[in-house]
Amino acid sequence: MKTPCLLAGLLGLILAAPLRAADAAPDGAREAWELLAGYKPEQALHAFRALTGGDPRRNQLGEAMALLAQPIPVPDRVARGRALLEQVAAGPDDDLALAARFYLGRVAEFQADPVDPRAAAQLFERLIAGHPASRWAQAAIARLAILQLYTAAGPAAPAARVDEAEKLVAAAREPQAIADLHLVIADAVFHYRLPDARALPHLLAAERTAVLDPTTRADVLVQIGELARLGGDRALAEKFYRTFLQEYPRDARQYPVKQQLAGLAHLSP
Repeated sequence: MKTPCLLAGLLGLILAAPLRAADAAPDGAREAWELLAGYKPEQALHAFRALTGGDPRRNQLGEAMALLAQPIPVPDRVARGRALLEQVAAGPDDDLALAARFYLGRVAEFQADPVDPRAAAQLFERLIAGHPASRWAQAAIARLAILQLYTAAGPAAPAARVDEAEKLVAAAREPQAIADLHLVIADAVFHYRLPDARALPHLLAAERTAVLDPTTRADVLVQIGELARLGGDRALAEKFYRTFLQEYPRDARQYPVKQQLAGLAHLSP
């Protein structure tokens, strides 16, 4: 796995809960977090270990994340990082604890030796059930879906895996969480070669969130157009083909999409 996956959300944690003025400059806490968010884990680790003030649990979280982001040859980095996360997670039931629990799930998911998808899924499930509105629970939803869809944490049959992941739709509240979950499920439908029509509602739900990055949005618009065309929904296919053509005039798919749009005249209204 790539280090950026583990670091996702750190800068948001800093910005959402700014350090107090007394903490920011003297002890270098803000600089340490910025080094970590900037993918400089070695410098960040030294910076966190040099801190003498500020919130000890926040500093522990930072040190844990810096350890886990170190190159693989660093001895015991995962064990030491996990131990620090467990300390933070065991403290007051606040944003720091929830962050630590989320990253404990991520460690179990892809950094433990061996990885433990079932343990990761259980950590994410408890986070979602106990603190459904938190940013960390919302971030955990798509991660849990991936575990259910592609690992031993989910059922054996592909269709049952998708059924299980779809149960998480009710838990997704934030637009990004909603989009991520629906895209993950749609991808699984294609991956397992289940009926394409099952992916269409998920792609439509993801598009409605209006939070897709430009590249993903272009793909989704074309996918919706194709699935609607194949399903015989002329109006829907035309709508999304035209939206794609208007929003992405330089995309290499302009010509084939125009061809498909022209062919819609042969479909029954």
